[in-house]
Amino acid sequence: MARADRRNPMRKREAQSSLPGARPRGSGIRSSRLSLTRQLLLFQLSLIALVLVAITAISIDQTRSGFESGAQRRMLTVAEYTAANPLVRSLLDAGAVPQQYSVPIEALRTTTGVDQLIVTDAAGRIIASPADPRLLTTDLAIDPTPDESDAAWAGAAPIGANDYVVAQVPVLSNSGEVVGSVVAARQFPTVTELLASAAPNLLTYLGVAGVLGVAGSLLLAARVKRQTLGLEPEQIGRLVEHREAMIHGIREGVISVDSDGLITLANDSARTLLGLPADAEGRAIDAVGLDGEAVRALRQQEVGDIDTVFVNRGVLLVLNQTLIHPPRSRPEVVTTLRDRTELVTLQHDLGSSRQTTDTLRAQTHEFANRLHTISMLMQLGDTAAAVEYVDAVTRDRTDLDNSVLTRLQEPAVAALVIAKTSLARERGATLELSAESTLARVDADLSTDLVTVIGNLVDNALDAVTGAPERGVRLDVQPIPGAVRVTVSDSGPGIDIALIDRVFEVGVTSKSTLGDTDVHGYGLAIVRLVATRRGGSVGYRAENGAVFEAVLPIDAARSVDEKEQTRV
Repeated sequence: MARADRRNPMRKREAQSSLPGARPRGSGIRSSRLSLTRQLLLFQLSLIALVLVAITAISIDQTRSGFESGAQRRMLTVAEYTAANPLVRSLLDAGAVPQQYSVPIEALRTTTGVDQLIVTDAAGRIIASPADPRLLTTDLAIDPTPDESDAAWAGAAPIGANDYVVAQVPVLSNSGEVVGSVVAARQFPTVTELLASAAPNLLTYLGVAGVLGVAGSLLLAARVKRQTLGLEPEQIGRLVEHREAMIHGIREGVISVDSDGLITLANDSARTLLGLPADAEGRAIDAVGLDGEAVRALRQQEVGDIDTVFVNRGVLLVLNQTLIHPPRSRPEVVTTLRDRTELVTLQHDLGSSRQTTDTLRAQTHEFANRLHTISMLMQLGDTAAAVEYVDAVTRDRTDLDNSVLTRLQEPAVAALVIAKTSLARERGATLELSAESTLARVDADLSTDLVTVIGNLVDNALDAVTGAPERGVRLDVQPIPGAVRVTVSDSGPGIDIALIDRVFEVGVTSKSTLGDTDVHGYGLAIVRLVATRRGGSVGYRAENGAVFEAVLPIDAARSVDEKEQTRV
């Protein structure tokens, strides 16, 4: 098992990421602030305290209002009862002196339990006030002053320095005239007294709210802890900052796609490499301008081989994928992208150098054989034969050069074909340039791409005919409207049917894996990369061997055709 994990680290990472209790790295970040549980508890207690203050104020106001309403009815009843008392009426009708009222009015006040019981004459002058004798002989000042009618009145009004609930009822004589009035008053309770009366209910509210608040805080904190894997808010903030800095700071592209096909993450490099819009996150993977092949590659739920190669907009990318299973969300495919264009270019340059070395070695061997032949003819003294041999070699070389140079006027391409012809002879094969081939001078970029395409296709064909009964390779280079078409055919066995669909993928080869294993599998992939980067194409067909055809536009339409993505 350990050996399997070492061979396939992708599976090991996938297994680790799917653990239900996995906690992110960095969870050991310590915070000097209060924990989330304590913060929620303090918040809940503060909220409860504010609510309790509001409830207390409302309760005191309601208690005062209830006291005033009940006291008004009671004071009005007491005042009416006193005004209807025969003794009080007779004293007022007879004009008795204030001392005569003290005993009966005090008795009535004590019996009814009011704080003030005052009797005034018809002019409003107080003639009886047992509870506060200082009010005697003063005018009764009640604000607001009741109406001048004979109707009874009840309400709140100050008497002296205190506020009272007051009821005033006129006293009528036997003849129906107003001879005075009776005022019954009850002093408003103080705030302390109102608070004391409301204390039982307030304590009940406080107890219930406190229990519910603490329990709710603990439950909420526990739920949040589970959802945040036990991390505190400050730790989460720091992890997010580190994550953003890491994701957007690395050169490799990182893109994540969930099981519903939504892009959940795409860093700056991924947007650049894939040509994604700035608002790609949160959008469907098939709605950001990628073709079907790219969509399938980025959202496939089965993790494939490591270092899968992908061509996007003329750039050779290497992608690695990891399937993660977050505990409380949908599975996601996380893909890392690396630009491998420079590496493949260097590998191609290395291959070209090796090919050049082989070509020079073949030419050296060919010329060495000819020099040995001339030397031996000279040693034998057969000067005429030596001259004839030199003339024949010169004519053969001249014919080859003229045959190529008259058809291919681009020097770099012509030189390549001549060199490959010598290499083919050295390997016991023939390289034939078709009579229809023609190529005018082209710009440097197209010339370089033509050399790359022709060189790789011819090398691939020479490798294919090695060991075949007939070892022939045919090259055809012709201009077509707006492009140059290169066709290379060989008399080899062709491509294995099992590899036809993958023949242009990196690392796929029908050659022997012995020998130069670092070179095999890149030639056709490079041809495909060069062609698609210019907006062209490359294809294969079987026709008495293998036939490869590449079309290279004269003007590279990168702005349009780079949007096409091809799996190689």
